Amino acid sequence: MWQNMMRDLIDQPPWYKGTVDYHLQRGCEFYYRDIQSTIAYLLRQRTFAEHMVLEPVQEFDDGGNQVYMDMHTGDWWWKTQVRV
Repeated sequence: MWQNMMRDLIDQPPWYKGTVDYHLQRGCEFYYRDIQSTIAYLLRQRTFAEHMVLEPVQEFDDGGNQVYMDMHTGDWWWKTQVRV
């Protein structure tokens, strides 16, 4: 029973199989997942909720200088968010 539960967790979102030909090797198999369904799946996970940042933040030190620590503290994300 627990094997089925684990298989269901591993198979969400589903895997797809493709093949690609290289110059020295033909028919190489690879597996991939649809990026949009994978992102939607990850965003639904409660375990990650406290670690996700979905909006930009401008942080400043005591001297009034902007502090860049992570992607969400950068100017590009702030300008893009304000523009949209």
